[in-house]
Amino acid sequence: MSRHLIANSVHEHPDAVTVIGWDAELRTYFCDFVFPIGVARPVAGDEPGEVEQADWLASILAGAGIRIPPVLVARLRLEKLALSGTDLPHLDWRSGEPTPIT
Repeated sequence: MSRHLIANSVHEHPDAVTVIGWDAELRTYFCDFVFPIGVARPVAGDEPGEVEQADWLASILAGAGIRIPPVLVARLRLEKLALSGTDLPHLDWRSGEPTPIT
C-alpha cells in the first residue's frame, strides 16, 4: 500500500491530514481524512475496486477543493503497476515537493 500526504482544502476539515494512495489488496485508490486524535474517515476507495483509476480519485477530490499534483497522479498510476506495494515509499507532498514520511 502506498501512502501520500497532500494539502487539504481549507473548506474540508482544515484540522485533518489528507492521505491518498493505492491499496493493492483492495485493488483501489483511496483517500482518508486523518484527524489529530488519530481517527481516519474514509472519503473514497474503502470498498474493493471502488476507485480503479488515479484520474477518478483526482476528480473526486477536486470536487472537494483538494488538488493532487499531476506528478503524484502519474506516480499513483505507476504504483498500481508495481508488483509489491511493500517497498513503496510513503511521501509528504504538502510542501509541493515529496519528502519521505518518517
